[in-house]
Amino acid sequence: MPDTALLNWTLDQVLTLLVIMTRVGPMVFMMPVIGSSSVPAQVKALFALVLSLILLPVVPAAASQLPTSAVGYGLFVVQEVAFGATLGFFARLIFDATDLAGQMVSIAMGMGMAGTIDPDNGTQVSLVGTLWNIVAILLFLAMNGHYAFFRLLAESFTLVKPGGMVLGQATIRGLTAGLSQMFALGIQIMAPTAIALFLSHVAMGIVAKTVPQVPVMLVAMPLNIGAGLLFVGLSMIYLLPLLGKNFDLMTQALVKLAAGMRG
Repeated sequence: MPDTALLNWTLDQVLTLLVIMTRVGPMVFMMPVIGSSSVPAQVKALFALVLSLILLPVVPAAASQLPTSAVGYGLFVVQEVAFGATLGFFARLIFDATDLAGQMVSIAMGMGMAGTIDPDNGTQVSLVGTLWNIVAILLFLAMNGHYAFFRLLAESFTLVKPGGMVLGQATIRGLTAGLSQMFALGIQIMAPTAIALFLSHVAMGIVAKTVPQVPVMLVAMPLNIGAGLLFVGLSMIYLLPLLGKNFDLMTQALVKLAAGMRG
């Protein structure tokens, strides 16, 4: 009898761990920094397993929440993957805003063709966008943003029970508001440098009209690149508090978004 009880307890714990991992896995693979495609999948899988073991005694999850049928379990997995993907996508919007702002500034500087491959998305990104993205990652880690994400992960089991996610109008409105805020943040990030480059282009146009002897095409490119890099550096003083404020707002918005997916 004791052996049978021990076996039942062990099986119950394993099934509970499976319930937790079904939600933790997608969120780890989608979250900022750790969810980057440059991090090996084996490392992310091991991290998800360790995180699930840590959450096992503290979150309200039970083996009884697993569906007994194959179709029910498939729907359960789809719901949990959608839940983690939604929160991970929302958390990445700030980093996408830095990439967008950097791409626009690089084009204005004349460096549109000088890009690098972004390991997160597998696409070409600008050098300025890469710089701002690295700054955003360092600030995210310095502000313990990853801890806030883990805290949200633990609280999500209380906000939304496993398999109880509902994609309703509140979720759609939250994602739409996040996308609009991403574009607004991108404009705010690029504003100082973009204004300086606009004035530089205007000045070159005036010079070209008033002093035709000046080779504007030869002078404008190094001037725009130099002015752009100068204001990119100066904008760091303005960029850090702006990103910090948006990271705080993102943490609060993630909790509301998770609560809005309650069934």
